Amino acid sequence: MSSFTTPIILKPRFSKRFALVLMILHSGALLMLLPLTFPLTYKWAIVIKLFMGLFVLASALHTTRRYLLFLNHPFYGCTLHYDEYNDCIRVQSQLGQPAKIVSGSYSHLQLIVLRLKKISNSKVDTLIIFPDAVNTQTFRQLRVHLRHANECVSGKWSIEMIIKCHVGLSNTDAPNTRTTNSSTEGR
Repeated sequence: MSSFTTPIILKPRFSKRFALVLMILHSGALLMLLPLTFPLTYKWAIVIKLFMGLFVLASALHTTRRYLLFLNHPFYGCTLHYDEYNDCIRVQSQLGQPAKIVSGSYSHLQLIVLRLKKISNSKVDTLIIFPDAVNTQTFRQLRVHLRHANECVSGKWSIEMIIKCHVGLSNTDAPNTRTTNSSTEGR
């Protein structure tokens, strides 16, 4: 597999396709509340429908802010490196915290769902990327490397990756030294 020597920095833009999908899904959910019947009095049925409608609107607001506009998203601007030593993709958040791609990530011609987890905690965050959110080359590279890279083992960073991450994510040549310590060796 060919490696990508320059890191991919993911800063997705507003996606019109994703906005359309969100509008259709949430509008459909609100419309489905109209014919919904409950074996309760008319007054209680209306109250329940209003609360359900508020939950749908809250979901639309949260999804739009978090996944469409990327407000306060922990992995907006994250950097992906291909680790040749371990044949896997290393992820680093914008704050410099290492993360890994967890199972359940999905790659398709029209959609990439990246499930990422910081090494320091167990919370999984998702980046939903449509083709119109990033440039074509980045989308293609990301799909190819997601399909062919192995899963990284957490806590096993090679010395080269640590140096590359701390030198400013440049394409500088890192020393070709590897320690034999089992905590840093990849295999």
